[in-house]
Amino acid sequence: MSTEKLRDEDIKLLQMLEQMRNQIAQSSSSLDSLKDILESVERLVKERNHSLINARSPLLEGYGIEADDPLTGLPGKVAFEKALERVFASGEVFTVVSFDLDGFQAINERFGQSTGDEVLRRIGQLARKALRASDVAGRLGGEEFALILRGITGDRAFGVCERLRMSVQKYPWNQLHPELKVTISLGFASRDDEATAQAVLARADRFQAEAKSSGRNQTFPGMYY
Repeated sequence: MSTEKLRDEDIKLLQMLEQMRNQIAQSSSSLDSLKDILESVERLVKERNHSLINARSPLLEGYGIEADDPLTGLPGKVAFEKALERVFASGEVFTVVSFDLDGFQAINERFGQSTGDEVLRRIGQLARKALRASDVAGRLGGEEFALILRGITGDRAFGVCERLRMSVQKYPWNQLHPELKVTISLGFASRDDEATAQAVLARADRFQAEAKSSGRNQTFPGMYY
C-alpha cells in the first residue's frame, strides 16, 4: 500500500474520531450512531495495521510474493540478498542483523516438525511487526533469519534487536505446547569499512555466532561492547 493511501486513511480516521466527539457532545440519544462509527473506526484500524505489517520495502522492488518463503511469508534468500546489495550500493547508513532460533533442532525433535514449522511462522510475524515499512526481514534458510535496518546503527540498532529478542522470549509459546520455550540469538553489523554487502552480512553472522557461544538469548555486540 502506498504512503499516499495510508495518509488518506489517517485523514479518514481523524474525521471519524471528530464525528464521535461531536456525537458525544450532542446527546446520549445518539448512542446507536456512535456505535456504528466506532465499528467503522475499528475496521479501518485493523485494515491499516494489516497494510502496515505487510507493506514491502522499496528495496524489494521487482520481487513479488513468488520470491517469498512460503512458510513465513518473508522474502527468501535471493530477494533479501538483492535488497542488501541495493542498500549497500546506495551509500546510505544501514545495519544488517543476523539471527536464528536457539536449539531449534531440539524443538523439532521434542515437539515435532509441525510445531517447529509453526514456531518459524510466528517468528516471521514477530520479525515483521518489529520493523518499519522501509526495513526488510528475510528468511535465509532453516532457522536462519536476517534484517536490514535502514538509517540506523549502533545503539538504535541494538534497541531494535533487543525489542525483537524480548518479544520472542515473552511470546505465549505455551499456546503451542505447555512446555515450549523459544529464544533467539542476534548479531548486527553496519557498513563500516567493509568492501561488499556480503562482507557486512558475514560479520553480522560472526557476531550472531558469538551471541550463541556466549550463552544464547542475547544480542552481540552488546550496548557497551
